[in-house]
Amino acid sequence: MKRRQFLSLAPAAGLATLPATFARAHGDAPHALPQAQRRAVGDITVTALSDGGIALGHAPLQGISEDNYAAILTAAHRDPGNFLSGVNAFLVETGDLKVLVDAGTGGAFGPEIDNLPANLAATGIAPADITHLFATHLHPDHVGGAVRDGMAVFPNAELVVHDADRAFWGEPANFTAMPEMMQNFAALAQGVLTAYGDRLRVFEADDEIAPGLTAMPLPGHTPGHSGLMIASGDDSLLIWADIVHVAPVQLARPEVTIGFDVEPALAAATRALLLDRVATDRLMIAGSHIGFPGLATIARAGDGYLAIPAAFDYGAA
Repeated sequence: MKRRQFLSLAPAAGLATLPATFARAHGDAPHALPQAQRRAVGDITVTALSDGGIALGHAPLQGISEDNYAAILTAAHRDPGNFLSGVNAFLVETGDLKVLVDAGTGGAFGPEIDNLPANLAATGIAPADITHLFATHLHPDHVGGAVRDGMAVFPNAELVVHDADRAFWGEPANFTAMPEMMQNFAALAQGVLTAYGDRLRVFEADDEIAPGLTAMPLPGHTPGHSGLMIASGDDSLLIWADIVHVAPVQLARPEVTIGFDVEPALAAATRALLLDRVATDRLMIAGSHIGFPGLATIARAGDGYLAIPAAFDYGAA
């Protein structure tokens, strides 16, 4: 599917009104304890930070019936009518550098999902301490929290983003005839790019972002959608961003795509290749939309895969 075809299908998929309807918090009251969890990767510390949870449902998925969707979630002991996908970001501390991988929604999908600032503060890290903001892509649930009132939330951070995403989302002409939702997505991305101005750094391939941190382009979901490989000594972890959105379904059925994919066929191909790699290599992954804290290893299961949650890292707690 071409990008313009995807954008034109947004209303038919029910996506034009989605931001106002799919936001769900983990509870009506603020959580009493911070939703932050640390993990050591060699000499590097990775802290998972929850921004909240969203109920996507079956509607935006492509290539699976509602009955099969419900059957997979039921088999995974999840409620098909109330399944929440996590919205996770990750703080990576290496040496004196503090790299925030994605910035949460910033309330872009409603005030119920805007927990990242409090969870980051609970770790003792202030916005001014962040040295790099690595944007896996420029969707609002990943960079909405990078700006407030048009100003950069992280005043000293370098914004790092794939050049293909900068070019696509940063060009207003790409969206003039598009549905309102997509125009809003693009406007937010453009506001983020403008706010960071001369602190914008683009990459095009598997560039080193910081010592031990290497970008991994994973195109399809957006043109510049990218993961971040973290390696220290013999240990490694891949933050794979939006490889899955409804994890039990898209792991069991990797061909299933979502209406937010700019190029669904490419997104599915990227997912298939990466799932084969991480399962073969037994590489731990961190997912933006896997239930908090989003850390897992991937195992083969029949024609698909399943996620095995990572054991809690008591040493990094």
